[in-house]
Amino acid sequence: MADLQEVYARTEAGVGEIKARALDLTRGQRNLLIVIDGKNTLGSFVKMVGCAPEQMGDVFVPLIEYGLIASVAGAANPALAPAIPASGVASPPGSSPAQSLIALAERVFEKHAGPVVLKLEKAAAAGTDLLSAAEGAAKLAKLTIDESKAQDFLVEARRLISA
Repeated sequence: MADLQEVYARTEAGVGEIKARALDLTRGQRNLLIVIDGKNTLGSFVKMVGCAPEQMGDVFVPLIEYGLIASVAGAANPALAPAIPASGVASPPGSSPAQSLIALAERVFEKHAGPVVLKLEKAAAAGTDLLSAAEGAAKLAKLTIDESKAQDFLVEARRLISA
């Protein structure tokens, strides 16, 4: 079940999707993408989306996976949260590129992120080149988690590193 007390905001990709309608979203997913505002909790949108609270995860998880919305957790005031880039990874002020990669891995691989995060943490501690670390983490994920998620991770990691 989704944490209905969590606050989410649209990413740049989410704003673009509202205009482009390029993805095959369900009605509930599209409705949530339109009304989500970065200020109110996920639970406040249950009626607008037209689903039961216990089904909310089925609606919002794909939006996270597509990088259309992201949690604003950790912001002192969600209304003043930093803009969330299209990658769906908000880099808090002072965060390192390695920390951003770890956040990306946690978002992409969710509950299976542990081994990938560990590999990234070890690489960061050893001072390994971040691109090499991301490629190694993607290879690990391809073999142990999911090939398409590994590819998505690597694409976003390269974008994040080059930014």
